[in-house]
Amino acid sequence: MNRHKILMIYAGELSSMGAQIADQFEADRSASVEEGLAFLKQGSVKAVVYDAIPFTGPSLDDCTLLLQSEHIAGVPLLVLSDRGAIKDRLKAFEIGCDDFLDSAMGCDEACARITKSIFHQIAQQQLKSRLTEANVTAHTAMADNSDLGANIQFLLAINDSDNLDELGQQLFSTLRRYGLHCSLQMRSVMGDKNMEDHGMAKDLESLLLAQLADGGRYIDFGNRTIVNYDKVSLLIKNMPVQDADKYGAVKDNTFALLQGVNARIRALEDRYRLVQEKASLLKLSEDVGMVMVSLKDSYQQVMRDIVNEVENVAELIQLKLPALALSEAHEQFLEEATLRVVSETNRVFNDGLKIDECFEKLESAIESSLTSVETPAEFESSASRVKSGNQTDSSIDLF
Repeated sequence: MNRHKILMIYAGELSSMGAQIADQFEADRSASVEEGLAFLKQGSVKAVVYDAIPFTGPSLDDCTLLLQSEHIAGVPLLVLSDRGAIKDRLKAFEIGCDDFLDSAMGCDEACARITKSIFHQIAQQQLKSRLTEANVTAHTAMADNSDLGANIQFLLAINDSDNLDELGQQLFSTLRRYGLHCSLQMRSVMGDKNMEDHGMAKDLESLLLAQLADGGRYIDFGNRTIVNYDKVSLLIKNMPVQDADKYGAVKDNTFALLQGVNARIRALEDRYRLVQEKASLLKLSEDVGMVMVSLKDSYQQVMRDIVNEVENVAELIQLKLPALALSEAHEQFLEEATLRVVSETNRVFNDGLKIDECFEKLESAIESSLTSVETPAEFESSASRVKSGNQTDSSIDLF
């Protein structure tokens, strides 16, 4: 006995061949089309056999009525008849019957053809299911590729964002393609930036994101989700909770986007620190330059004072020698001592002039360093010139 469940529909009484077929299957019997439709609603029937042997010809009107019902969709309909002409067979196939069984073929062959129709229907359903799965897979792959392309474009575009406002607007532009309504918070050394899609901030969302920034990677409540990644927090207000696939895709893609935003924030922070360091270096260089100018002026003033004092002492000694009543040897000693003092003073101040040259080179190096903050190449060339400069050894007499 075949374990497939079939439905035998007949009018009046079941034919002997129909009864034999019913005995070979787990069969429900119906004496009318209306009763047969009631059996079909249960959804467990694998095939329907319409027994038309008691009629003078197959009643295809009843078959048409059966095929018009939505409950027979996916269930093969076979017509059993003992006097089926070619035109009747063709008409049966045209209206949608799966097979036409002739009583002359015997019960075994009829049962085999019914089983074949059931197997064909099962194979068709499996093929349809696989085709549906293939379509879904292809659609998912195309959607994933599209999302991947959008994410790559976003990661390339954020390199041109020079501040947090531009970075946030770039993120919202990418999130629009997912149909998401979000609130964004970016935290950095430049300050915290809270944004909505329109560029302004909302106090409630900003406070919520600040309090839950350390609450974990994902925080789900209802159709809302907060995604946290280091310096970035994103509140998604309309998560597709009814679509599990899209729900997971949104989480995966937004996480990748936030990773890019976080990396750009760190780059902006590094640039901000470099700007601050540059400003500090400029200020320090200017201060050092002012100190060097002041030191050079003070040093030159000391040199002038010493020169004047030496000149006064030498002149005073020369004027007082005749009045001192010294011997010629003593006068000669004082004159030699005076000349030696003048000579040593010249030597010392010649060394001082070399220090002045060092001051000038140091001032030049400071000026070059100030310029190098804006133009590093010029700094390198000027620095190399400073290193390769030669000090002069020429002596200059002050007297």
